[in-house]
Amino acid sequence: MSLILYPSLRRGLLIGGLITALLTAASMFFVDVPLALFFNSYRQTAWADFFAFITDFANGAIWYSLAVLAIGAAYLKYKRGPDADDLKFKQRARAWAFMIVTMMTSGIFINAVKLMVGRERPRFLFRDGSAEFHPFGLRLADCAFPSGHTQSIWTAMLCLSLLFPKWRAPFLAVAATIGASRVIIGAHYLADVIASIYIAFAFTLLWRSWFEKDGISVRLGAGPN
Repeated sequence: MSLILYPSLRRGLLIGGLITALLTAASMFFVDVPLALFFNSYRQTAWADFFAFITDFANGAIWYSLAVLAIGAAYLKYKRGPDADDLKFKQRARAWAFMIVTMMTSGIFINAVKLMVGRERPRFLFRDGSAEFHPFGLRLADCAFPSGHTQSIWTAMLCLSLLFPKWRAPFLAVAATIGASRVIIGAHYLADVIASIYIAFAFTLLWRSWFEKDGISVRLGAGPN
């Protein structure tokens, strides 16, 4: 199995990757530490508590469960319907499988990068002033770069925005808000979030190109293109 890299997709991913690399580097050198310390000074406030609450909606288990339940519901509708429609069921199952595969592969990639980079989480900075890198030297739970929660929520919302284009704006607003919460609550640095957003976009677009290679859109309710 190979992913399809159309020239426009390849060019977009390359340009996006270069811009992300520059923004990530600039954030690491000039923004991450002072921004983390700024938000840490407000951690006992009501608005910080709000972001601490909504950040849990980035948990991948929520969105995996949604996709699995949606496939199950599509199957029940298919079996119980008066006129079984194989094509419609397969299209629905395919769309939700796209979301599961995209989240799973991007999550595995994120964890591998975390361990390779070994960037300390901001809590080390708050506790003892340390903001160092330990490639292959930290436990996964102590690794900050990139942000797994940001990858999870952005991948889920990007996939849902392709499945349900009418709701794209709210989905992306949710992704942006919860992604920002990771910095606001002191779980990650800004650079960790920036890199994860790009990874979410890259994996979503790559897997979309593969799932749509036969001309059937992942958009729910869509037929052949």
